[in-house]
Amino acid sequence: MMQRALPPSALVPRGFDVESAICDGDTTVITVRSTSDMSLCPGCGAGSRRIHSRYRRCLADLPLAGRRVQLVVAARRFRCDAVLCGRRVFTERFVEGILAPWARRTARLDYVVHQLGLALGGRPAANIARRLMLPVSNDTLLRVVRRRG
Repeated sequence: MMQRALPPSALVPRGFDVESAICDGDTTVITVRSTSDMSLCPGCGAGSRRIHSRYRRCLADLPLAGRRVQLVVAARRFRCDAVLCGRRVFTERFVEGILAPWARRTARLDYVVHQLGLALGGRPAANIARRLMLPVSNDTLLRVVRRRG
């Protein structure tokens, strides 16, 4: 039987390319960048390809082989060229349902955290989450349940 290699893109949410993956102790750090060459301004909806600057976002993702996963996203800031738009610079927006603006967890990890919080509540869910290598506290679990209502 022929073995097939697992492509690095299978480890990260769609819409991203893997730049590097490093095992650092009990954590795997995966650095990714967006595959899109443009982003839509949240103020006016105009598309822009003019990059203003770059920065790094660190997010928690689903565990991999018993290790925590930290996703480091090389995010960009774009310039909005629309004359009537109040924003001159805006942060890159990602595919809907993958990374929310200002999020510290990927949407797929947030979904698992929400389900744990719904099923078990605060402290019991936090104990199970710790065993599953999910970095959340009992307060975070309850906060996610309340937020999604």
